[in-house]
Amino acid sequence: METNELLSTLEFSAVAENERSRIIKSVTGECKKYVVSALYNDFDGYIYAFDLNEDGLTLSYCFYEFMLKYKAELERLNYYSWAKFLEKVNQDNLVVRVIEKLELATPRRSDLSIYREILRKEFEDNTCFYCGRKLTNNIHVDHFIPWSFVKDDKLWNFVLSCPTCNERKNNRVPSKEYLFHINERNKILQKSQEVVILSDFENYTDGLLDSIWEYAKRSGIKEFR
Repeated sequence: METNELLSTLEFSAVAENERSRIIKSVTGECKKYVVSALYNDFDGYIYAFDLNEDGLTLSYCFYEFMLKYKAELERLNYYSWAKFLEKVNQDNLVVRVIEKLELATPRRSDLSIYREILRKEFEDNTCFYCGRKLTNNIHVDHFIPWSFVKDDKLWNFVLSCPTCNERKNNRVPSKEYLFHINERNKILQKSQEVVILSDFENYTDGLLDSIWEYAKRSGIKEFR
């Protein structure tokens, strides 16, 4: 294969755009022939279909269903394999525990107090999103779609809840009637000019929560009523 000594010393981002495009096209072609094709043959074509002359893959329906059903387990296996690899290549003398690496691989939850105050300010009635009871001093900020599924903290996915409802809901998705209410609530929040709200809604689109809700249900997340 022809090599370019000058290019080998440059950061990829410093290469001219037309040369980057040529390299990407060349590498993509090689991957299709020697990686995508090899994996396709290893699984006898059950996982996906592809065309050497086209971009992208088409997952088989059975494999797609499998990925949805076992998403959480596959994620843990991925973290485990990554952690084992780190232990294998680790050069220091410290004993590095796999479980510690797994914890580092999981995003950290944010301090939600700022969201509690924003929601209380925007909706002065201070009632539990789920049961409608008046909230007192012990107010929980709940991830409408469980944090374990989205692993992100965004205002459009937060509601205020009483401790009882939050504990009962646990790691479940609310029923569809609640989905309607939070969508209506988000329409109101989108009219705000507060910096935090604008930032959290920057990439939010109508129907986003509906799609995540459907995906969570298909992935086996149980429903809270």
